[in-house]
This record gives sequence, structure tokens and C-alpha cells, in this order.
Amino acid sequence: MVVDAGRAVTLHGYADRGFRLLGLSWQPETAEGTRTPADVDAILAKMNEVLGLALEMEYCPHAAGPPRCWCRKPLPGLGVLLMHRHLLDPGQCLYIADGPQDAVYAERLGWRYRPAREFFADN
Repeated sequence: MVVDAGRAVTLHGYADRGFRLLGLSWQPETAEGTRTPADVDAILAKMNEVLGLALEMEYCPHAAGPPRCWCRKPLPGLGVLLMHRHLLDPGQCLYIADGPQDAVYAERLGWRYRPAREFFADN
């Protein structure tokens, strides 16, 4: 696993200032049968270990193709789940991502959006 040291430093800075860091992932290999949920959990745990952080991660395990589930972007399901779980004010949430659907995803949730390349370049 490769972790960009500069990005890790930026994330640590936010965590140190008390920001809640949450993450989303898409794991279609789970639906394909080439990765188990335990494998995904291990990958995400390793990511946290390498980062030295405790990011709470949620993921969509559904197959590639058009989104047919509530949890795959651009559908807002996982974001709604995190907002409900943590009683988040959507207007206080900042979504950092780099996919073509991410700006629309953030808008649907009422979150502010920053492309990852810009966010990490500024910090």
C-alpha cells in the first residue's frame, strides 16, 4: 500500500484540530467474489495503520455497471448513513474526492466539495 506522505500530514493536521475524518470506498471485487468483506476490512485497517489515523470507512460492495444500490455514488446513501450516525450538519461537511461524480454527490448531500488535488495542494 502506498500512502502519500504529504497527504497523510494534511490529514493528521485536521485530526489534530478535532475534525472527524470519515471515508468512502467502492469495493466491487466483493460482488465479484474476488474479495471478501474480511479482506476489505483488513485493507482498510492497513490503510489506517499506514496513515497512523483512525478513519472511519464505509464502502459499497456492489458490482460495476450502473448504480443499482443505495450506497454507490452518485446516490447519496453512504453519506446519509454517516450524517445520521454522527449527527452531522451537512453545511459543516467538506467532501474531498477526485471522481467525476463527486461534485454532484456532495451537492446532493448539502456538503461543500473540494477536488482532492486542490485540497491537498493547499495544505
